Amino acid sequence: MSKANRPFSRLRRTTLQWSLALAGSIGLLAGAPIAQAQGQVPDGSVRILVGFPAGGTIDAVTRLIAERMSDDLGVSVVVENQTGAGGQIAAQALRRAEPDGRTLMVAPDHTIVILPEILKDPGFNALTDFVPVGMVADYAGGLAVNADSGIEDMSDFVEAARREPMDVGVPAPGSKGVFAMDAFSREYDGDFATVPYRGSAPLVTDLVAGHIGAGITALGDFLEHQEDGRLKVIAITGTERAAALPDTPTATEMGYPMSLDFWIAMFAPGGTPDALIERLNASLNHALADPVVKERMDKIVFEAAPSTPEFVREKVSAEAEYWAPLIEASGWEKQ
Repeated sequence: MSKANRPFSRLRRTTLQWSLALAGSIGLLAGAPIAQAQGQVPDGSVRILVGFPAGGTIDAVTRLIAERMSDDLGVSVVVENQTGAGGQIAAQALRRAEPDGRTLMVAPDHTIVILPEILKDPGFNALTDFVPVGMVADYAGGLAVNADSGIEDMSDFVEAARREPMDVGVPAPGSKGVFAMDAFSREYDGDFATVPYRGSAPLVTDLVAGHIGAGITALGDFLEHQEDGRLKVIAITGTERAAALPDTPTATEMGYPMSLDFWIAMFAPGGTPDALIERLNASLNHALADPVVKERMDKIVFEAAPSTPEFVREKVSAEAEYWAPLIEASGWEKQ
């Protein structure tokens, strides 16, 4: 297989797209200070849909933001959990909502990018049915093994899977980790089999117990057991090292390119007036700059990521371009 045709050959181009978009976002934010942003305020209370249960990390972050946005906008901002199907139910509800700025959604990349690629009819099109308000947070992915496995780095990881099959836990069926490991297996001739769980908690439990060979999920879910010596994070799966484990290199640094990290962003229904989006974006970015919000995000290994709506739009498009062919190449049958 030529280098140009390898599954991860688009990594550099995708990273460049995001870098250029982020540079534009920073320039726009610098040219229009958040405190001075103009635009109309939604006429009445605002609800933010979350497609995951109360008490989870996405819900907790959204509630922090909602409180700050309420103070800034001068209207009630409440979180409404419409759980199920990886965020699909909340996304469908957002598509049906009036474009008046009173219904928003905070959703992860899985809902926005992956669901439309793995379902025959997700009930929404993220690029046409929604308009981005702004990024909320980035969070790194990690690849971990049991501390007694003898695997120290990516070379050991690949060689172990060439000697005998290795089960790699992922937090959900049809999640990014499934397709990343499928592409990784094909590129590096390792015998990896993904094992889907219902969330990261049972994945980590089985990895600590030695029931699976490795696990790949949000880095924050591994840190407790990394610190107590029962797991070892051998690589950061995104394109940059993580502040939480600054001495742990990326898989790409070790010669095994991988583009697997995670994010959450805020969206409004398609057709929401530009003036409302401008005001909501300013309010969101103001909330993300709050020291208390940033401190609490740090504790769950999330990084506040203020941006422009245009940056989110570019990121969604770039990720769809990156993941769609990997999903197709995996042989995934749309449900």
